[in-house]
Amino acid sequence: MNELIHDADTIEAAACADLYAAGADVPGTSAQTIGGATVLIAPSIPVSHFNRVIGLGVDQAATEADLDAIEAAFRASGVNSWWVHRSPLAQPAALEEWLRQRRYALPPRRAWAKLVRDPVPAAPAPTALAVRAATPADAQAIGVIACSAYDMPAALAPWFASLAGRSGWQLFVACDGPAPVATGALFVRDGIGWLGIGATLADCRGRGAQSALLAARIDAARAAGCRLIVTETGEPVGDEANPSLANIRRAGFVQVCSRLNYAAPQD
Repeated sequence: MNELIHDADTIEAAACADLYAAGADVPGTSAQTIGGATVLIAPSIPVSHFNRVIGLGVDQAATEADLDAIEAAFRASGVNSWWVHRSPLAQPAALEEWLRQRRYALPPRRAWAKLVRDPVPAAPAPTALAVRAATPADAQAIGVIACSAYDMPAALAPWFASLAGRSGWQLFVACDGPAPVATGALFVRDGIGWLGIGATLADCRGRGAQSALLAARIDAARAAGCRLIVTETGEPVGDEANPSLANIRRAGFVQVCSRLNYAAPQD
């Protein structure tokens, strides 16, 4: 189980670092390595999902100096709100106490589910939408869909559009007629596939787009020779519905851990 948890964090960090490399033209955007952790910084998107730390204490024991350096990197970039993910594998045990001493706290979305599946065929996911691999002509629509779904400035659409055709990435779209209305990405490295950037236009949700896009990407990961397929999503808060988690579980993924989100102190 520990190996699966490690692989799930490692491929997510690699995919996000490559995504940020693709966004090199976005002011201030960077993926840094501090203390063996991947530090994602995006000042133009002031939300924690795009400003966070993956893998701290996993490949090497964290230190208090690492936490100081991480904070300094965010502050220097003008970011005042970020998360430090704490994996169940993180060392040392004192890391949690160090975070609390620095006034990090669990936000309402206190944990993300990390999920994996073997590369067996995907179950059918019926939808009236047409699901297919993206073409270069879809790049602009993919950027618009991602920005709309994640409530990001439209000016950032070229960042996500740039993934179409980028090495290591395969993008898929679900179309209503000729127009893409949903998208999802597959990133492959070292025999592991990561599924992310699942986004659907608001007025087209509830039509099975993401379930069908999951199936398409699972099959693409199998075709690419992946030995493991990984994804993650936020765990529900209270009794809220969580369509994303339900879709992922229906697609055959099994949760390997809950990864805690420690939010930086707000000064």
